[in-house]
Amino acid sequence: MRYILALVAGALLPGAALVAQSAGIDVWKTKELMGVTEMGRSTVGPLGPSMLTFEKEDDPTVAPHPVPLHEPLRAARKDADEAEHLAKKKRHVEAVARYRDAVVIDPLYFQAWNNLGLELKAIGKMDEAEQVMRHLIQSNPEHVLVFANLTSLLSDEKRYADAEAVARQGVKQHGYSFTANFVLGTLLVNENKLSDEAKTKLQYAQVKYPEAKKLLEHWLNHGPDKGVPN
Repeated sequence: MRYILALVAGALLPGAALVAQSAGIDVWKTKELMGVTEMGRSTVGPLGPSMLTFEKEDDPTVAPHPVPLHEPLRAARKDADEAEHLAKKKRHVEAVARYRDAVVIDPLYFQAWNNLGLELKAIGKMDEAEQVMRHLIQSNPEHVLVFANLTSLLSDEKRYADAEAVARQGVKQHGYSFTANFVLGTLLVNENKLSDEAKTKLQYAQVKYPEAKKLLEHWLNHGPDKGVPN
């Protein structure tokens, strides 16, 4: 998943995660995990076993045989493959064009839409990236990464109230997802909302995210009143 987490695609969270950064936690760390190539990014092939395995391991309540998967049209897959190669070379403008071609050919191609949103963000087209991500929340809410990616974008823009609303929507939709709980818990800490709710979310997420455990340890060692050391 070039897929929060955009799923655990990587451990997710706000670029302005000052508390987490001070605790030595890179919440945007790249992870090679079950088809996830970086935080929030999706592999552009069929949404096959690797993605299903990831979602199964992220949420212990996920059914072993979910709804039938969409097989991308060959021409759309070709454009998306080209876009992925361009993105890896940081040729983001060209990648955007190829992803646009892919979703025109196949409007149901979730991975291409997901990565289009991330590429738009990479070139600074934040409004359009947000529009794409909100579209995915409506069309593909079964994928937790769509909530993680939008939470990240809004956090980067310092729209923390909006980011929290999306993170909470993600937890409501995916209550047992380690990713959804990690995103909300980290976001609350980054907002200096060191509440029992934040602690509970991080305690649950630490099963999957070592960063959650590290953040909790920092919190317990220093406490909300002592601030975060430089």
